[in-house]
Amino acid sequence: MIKAFLDKLFSRETPVTLHLEQPRLKQQPVKRAYQAGQVNRLTGDWTITPTSTRSDLRVYLRNLRARSRDLSRNNDYVKKFLQMVRTNVVGPAGIRLQVRARNENAPADAPELDHDFNRMVEAAWREWSHKEHCTASGRLSWHDAQKLFVRTLARDGEVLVRKIRTTGKYGFALKFIDVNWLDEQFNHRLPDGNRIIMSVEVDDDDRPVAYWLTPPTDEYTYPGAVWDGSGQRHRVRVPAAEMIHCYIAEDENQTRGVPWCYTAALRLKMLGGYEEAELVAARVGACKGGFFKRPEDEQFTGEDDQTQLIEQVEPGMLQELPPGWEFQQYDPNHPNTNFGAFIKSVLRGVAAGLEVSYTSLANDLESVNYSSIRAGLLEERDVWRDLQAFMIEHFCRPVYLAWLEAAMLTGALPLRAADYERLLAPAWQPRGWAWVDPLKDVQASILAIETGLATRTDVLAEQGEDFAETVELLAAEAALLEQHGIRVSSGTQQPVTPAGDPAEDD
Repeated sequence: MIKAFLDKLFSRETPVTLHLEQPRLKQQPVKRAYQAGQVNRLTGDWTITPTSTRSDLRVYLRNLRARSRDLSRNNDYVKKFLQMVRTNVVGPAGIRLQVRARNENAPADAPELDHDFNRMVEAAWREWSHKEHCTASGRLSWHDAQKLFVRTLARDGEVLVRKIRTTGKYGFALKFIDVNWLDEQFNHRLPDGNRIIMSVEVDDDDRPVAYWLTPPTDEYTYPGAVWDGSGQRHRVRVPAAEMIHCYIAEDENQTRGVPWCYTAALRLKMLGGYEEAELVAARVGACKGGFFKRPEDEQFTGEDDQTQLIEQVEPGMLQELPPGWEFQQYDPNHPNTNFGAFIKSVLRGVAAGLEVSYTSLANDLESVNYSSIRAGLLEERDVWRDLQAFMIEHFCRPVYLAWLEAAMLTGALPLRAADYERLLAPAWQPRGWAWVDPLKDVQASILAIETGLATRTDVLAEQGEDFAETVELLAAEAALLEQHGIRVSSGTQQPVTPAGDPAEDD
């Protein structure tokens, strides 16, 4: 009997399902556990329903983006934050292309850069970077496009750029598209198995396949914005190969981006209302005045009162009130004495949510010193460098590869097929920052170079400069000085041994 049961249990033809009853464990009161997971009178209003970023964005993304845009127009601190992002990530010169193609004739063990070839490609890129070629509207240069990209990314949480094939010299241009054209309510499963999630069509691996654009109904502002015959919005399907959709993802399956101020938005809105109330109260308080109280035993007879009361006050004026009258002063005390400390406390939380330093966001250098401001700037600059790396990988590189392909097809770059492979891995030089204390930082850099802990390339890269270009400029400068017979001290001096020093006799 036991053998028959085992044969039936392990037989492949007749599967057997066993229902095992789990032992019931008596719950004991837990005193030492995860307090954040407990539900009690202190945490009763704290959600315990797990949600995903994708599902939350389907409901709240449009509201988040609308409120973020409103803050960018009407809130001083959000405007300052967007300016900080644009200035620190892109900078005055933008992220520059540096072609690093190797010389084909150089030995394999010591490859050298093909400088003439690299200069030709960089010159063509600089020519395309002008506004006549860079964007389809002819209004934005490559530098302007970078600033618009990073500002839109911070404000809306995502950027949508279309790669346009043109009839110009380089046959390629960019066109920025409002992310509002991606309708968050458009979710559908297609017959081929692809899914449309918030207007982004993805395959089974969540790889973007196409973007479904829904232009607004304003035909005068947006050409092509019409309704179809079925009463539905007109949607345009654009392949993903023609689009650049950038956002900082918090989950791998995330299809849309979140505005960067999503944790600080509510606090900023409330802070703006509080400042407005205090400002109005302070303005009223500046207009000090008072009231005259009529004597209690005097009745109003309806006739004109001939009593002369004080209506205007002049400096040094002393005047006696009529008998029985009493003056009550109106003196509102605003702003509150804790106004400044409260604003600082709120802005520190806002700065933490925006991942910037409080001193930079609030322009408050009242209580900082060299060590504190240096520590704050170094931490903040790591955030900017991280954003620069993101922008290079997700925006600059795709634009460059699309431009390179189009320029070769149109003949603007007379290159061979073998040259294309050499140009696929250029270097990008983002902006750097000046030192907080130039003397100390320069001395530290010199010591690091002399001890082999750093290179001149690394030191110059931190300042946003290229070592090869710096060497070429120094050589050209030295040649020009020698041509005109001008000698300039190099700034290096040999140590002088004092007279009578024993080292001199040695």
